[in-house]
Amino acid sequence: MHARRAAVTALLVAATATACSSNGADDKAQSKPSKAATSKAPATTTPAPGPLKFGSNWRWSDKDDDGKPISGTTTVLSYTQPAKDVDLTKEASDFAHPVWSVLEVKVCIAAKSSPVTVSQGPWALGFPDDTRLDSPNISGSGVPKPEYASNGATVNAGSCLRGKITYSVERGTRPNRIVYGSAGRDTVEWAVPKA
Repeated sequence: MHARRAAVTALLVAATATACSSNGADDKAQSKPSKAATSKAPATTTPAPGPLKFGSNWRWSDKDDDGKPISGTTTVLSYTQPAKDVDLTKEASDFAHPVWSVLEVKVCIAAKSSPVTVSQGPWALGFPDDTRLDSPNISGSGVPKPEYASNGATVNAGSCLRGKITYSVERGTRPNRIVYGSAGRDTVEWAVPKA
């Protein structure tokens, strides 16, 4: 399902297309955009100066394979650990003593952008020991709703998609950052508030 791995290893590899999200709040930092479903063109933005606060937008822009502009914002809305509304068995986790957690994120696509495909793939939990836990793509019965797209969803220009991603972590551990990134792109991070 998923495993923690050192942050010095390769960035997340999204099985499906990636994009970014927003909650409509003002954004204080900009960073390099995520890769869209068919995007191969290099993007030009300024990396974020450090971890963003929950609710802070990350603005991005890029071009898809056809050279059409894509742009929007991404944000982390919340992180809950332990998540009491998860109804999954211990066997659904890779950990001996799992604790369920839920990450809520949002993507908004700009009005003049081409549609963008988004998925859970680029999202990871970052831990104080410099390891990461990739999105497990858990969906269906037993996970909190609304779910964030696990197999990819197209978001049209001027529209947003918000949803929850369910993770399990080993009891006694807690991430200190939420990481969004895909292979060949810079990452952006949000600082997880202390419990």
